[in-house]
Amino acid sequence: MKIVQDKRLDEFKRIEHLLYGINYKVWFNLYGPSDSDESLNDALRRLVSVECEMSGVVPSTPKEAEFEIMDRVLYPGDTGAGPIELEDKKGEIIELMNKVFSLVNLSEAEMVVEFGFKKGQPSYPVFWDFAYDIHAQGQRYILVGSSSD
Repeated sequence: MKIVQDKRLDEFKRIEHLLYGINYKVWFNLYGPSDSDESLNDALRRLVSVECEMSGVVPSTPKEAEFEIMDRVLYPGDTGAGPIELEDKKGEIIELMNKVFSLVNLSEAEMVVEFGFKKGQPSYPVFWDFAYDIHAQGQRYILVGSSSD
């Protein structure tokens, strides 16, 4: 028997619990910190999976990244799929995401890049997904999230 420990941030585990819904599940992970001098492709292959290939690399800003991530995280879903009682949980979700943004120093980031996974996606996106390469204070973080059914 193989025992697997979930070493992801407690904030992610709590948000995933809060956003659980009928035919709806979210997943988040943070990779890093790592050396910011390494190419994004090399960082993905080392931190996420040797299978990783990126696509759609687009420069972003800290504000744009925060807005886009929160827009997806607070996605209300539709009648057949979505988080249960989202309105009641929004405050806590926002507080938890702000802790994550603070951990990666998003507001002070010198470089933020949004990208997609051509291959090696670490999750199964259905409704939404995001992936950001964040460089702040000499460190790199790769922040990934998605929702599925």
